[in-house]
Amino acid sequence: MKVALIIGHNSRNKGAYSSIIGSEFDYWKRIAMKIKNIIPDVVDVYERSPNKYYTREMFQVLEKLNQNKYTFCLELHFNSSTDKSANGCECYIYHKNNEDKMLARNFMHQLHNIFNVKIRNNHGINLVSSSQVRGGYGICKSKWIYILIEPFFGSNPGEALKFYDKNKIVELLIKFIIENSI
Repeated sequence: MKVALIIGHNSRNKGAYSSIIGSEFDYWKRIAMKIKNIIPDVVDVYERSPNKYYTREMFQVLEKLNQNKYTFCLELHFNSSTDKSANGCECYIYHKNNEDKMLARNFMHQLHNIFNVKIRNNHGINLVSSSQVRGGYGICKSKWIYILIEPFFGSNPGEALKFYDKNKIVELLIKFIIENSI
């Protein structure tokens, strides 16, 4: 079975910015494409085409995504805050899906073990029940297990530096994808 990677944001709205690693969009696009090049038969990569409205962008992505069959989907983001000491990882998942929760916890556990990032409040799990809330569109409109990941704070220089070497996060994601898509 395949896994879908959805790049957070797009070329019009690049998301959060880190002085260490650049924009969310540019960072995750490079990583997603590297993963696709290494395991092309296992991963499909989706990117939001710029549109006037976020919901229209996501509608187009989900229209294509839901035509295929996936073991799970990962929407790739990183956090940012005006508080430069804010840190840790978290995931957003559908509130009624225990498979999402198990997979998200597994991901954060592996992330913590490799990058030594703190798992944020509520065991790093943010439950989403509406497509109208932050990150909720893909989570609520996808037919598949869908996890929005925020592995670190790009605004925290110390934490962003841990993710500067893209090969480490690529290796972690490939291992996670392969272990959980069979």
